Amino acid sequence: MWWLCQSVSLVKAESRFLVQWVAVTVAGFLVSLLWIEVGERPDVNWLVGVVGGLSVGGAQWFVLRHHISYPWRWIFVSAIAWCLMGLTPMGAMGWMAPRTLNLFLRLFYGVIEGFKVGVALGLFQWWALRESVFWGRRWVVASVVCWSVGLPIGWLLGGILRQLTGFFLGDVIGLTLTWTIVAGLTGVGLMQLFWTQVRIRQ
Repeated sequence: MWWLCQSVSLVKAESRFLVQWVAVTVAGFLVSLLWIEVGERPDVNWLVGVVGGLSVGGAQWFVLRHHISYPWRWIFVSAIAWCLMGLTPMGAMGWMAPRTLNLFLRLFYGVIEGFKVGVALGLFQWWALRESVFWGRRWVVASVVCWSVGLPIGWLLGGILRQLTGFFLGDVIGLTLTWTIVAGLTGVGLMQLFWTQVRIRQ
């Protein structure tokens, strides 16, 4: 009976974490749009990366502060990672829309660019997680998978909406979907890292 109660508590805690993680991540992206605009290369530069990274990382800190040591590191590594991406030809992909409206190309390059974003963010964010979780290196793999799935789907939806409406707002909606998908998938990944330790101790 005790074990069953513990399991129910864990499921509730995981569900609460996932909902909070998705909510703050998407909110952080939307708040970032108060200061920066979604754009195309080369408009989305390092400054967009810094502002966006601080906004999203700061929002995520609100949830992570209960789960990791030195949670403030998450804010800074997120900002640094997005800044460095903005300094490269890749750009700050979380706030970038492709120029092409070809849906196949959006899907194809979304996977490639999502992979790059996942590697960059995953490596930096792993540094913030490494002292708090077992198998923290798995976070890099999780980040790659999440961005490789989320970015092409968001770009695809953005392309469809832009073709239907003729407005660039379609790509903003597409990127909002990207952040929602990435938040959901990364939330599941973090749950696995955090609650695996709890289950092991039980």
